[in-house]
Amino acid sequence: MPLVLSGQDYNDRLQADPSKKETICHPEPFETKLTWFNAMDQGWFRELHLRDLWLAIESTQVKENLIYRTDSASWGPVSSFFVAGTMKSQHLGLTDENLEAPGGHYLECVQDCVEIDQWFAEEQVIRVRFGLKLNTIRQFTESCGLPQELQAFTNEKSPSSFYRQGTITSEMQVILHQILQCPYRGAIKQMYLEGKVLELAALQFAQLAEVDKLSEFKTFLKHDDIDRLHHAKEILITQFNHPPSILSLARQVGLNDFKLKQGFRQVFGNTVFGYLRDYRLEQAHLLLVEGQMNVQQVARAIGYAHSGYFAKAFKQKFGVSPKTYQLNRDQRTTFAIKNPSRD
Repeated sequence: MPLVLSGQDYNDRLQADPSKKETICHPEPFETKLTWFNAMDQGWFRELHLRDLWLAIESTQVKENLIYRTDSASWGPVSSFFVAGTMKSQHLGLTDENLEAPGGHYLECVQDCVEIDQWFAEEQVIRVRFGLKLNTIRQFTESCGLPQELQAFTNEKSPSSFYRQGTITSEMQVILHQILQCPYRGAIKQMYLEGKVLELAALQFAQLAEVDKLSEFKTFLKHDDIDRLHHAKEILITQFNHPPSILSLARQVGLNDFKLKQGFRQVFGNTVFGYLRDYRLEQAHLLLVEGQMNVQQVARAIGYAHSGYFAKAFKQKFGVSPKTYQLNRDQRTTFAIKNPSRD
């Protein structure tokens, strides 16, 4: 069972940990870098305060499976882009448990929510996060075109909580690489990073706004149609390793194939097979974590007849091949067996 910690639990353990090390430096006037190492986790965190926004680049690696619970979380809106590693996140009353992983980006605003984050042992999570200052958001949201949640910031009222997911495109990947490998220093670095983050924000907001535009057509779907689409999703989940064809699925739920495809994108923000692919790969990740199957067996278990196609899809989603992921896990397990805890 994972260890469950609140913020206070973490601080109490940290204060009692004789092995803890922490270093803070300021490589630039606008930048702070923190590195740490203790019995629970290790990593580094860079925060850069730019003119119209803040940027954070972070790496965290926990020593054992951990669940962090924050009972009164409030922040945002914040954009997150996963570069490496996976974790699970949930906001009680707002979202179900979500797998956050490379290939995904997230826009969230949390107002007095219970947040639960699950971290996996020895898995290095690298994220790029940023947030526009409220005055900047209000300047942009005076005109239409942004995601509907951000348009609420045109007034002075407290924002509502929300959580949005999207897919990192090749254009976004290029910008993320440029941010991580920024070649400049001083004022030029500040200008360069601000421009790149605004460019990344524009791509993220445009993608989410397009989803909003599609969702406007939901009003043309009857309640019965939406129920049938949810039924179709359940069929895909229960038969994910041997899924029906589009035509067969449409017949099973009583829709024509056009309404199934268009409605699925509108209701779930993904194509039928895009949703199926993501679900399969999430199941594959869980099977590899369990360590009871090799890569070929996992590929067959989730419905891939060719392990090469599975490996390519897995790497696109999680940033590492399934074989490499499994080898790293096996090495961590062997180390744990040879070096048992002395608690």
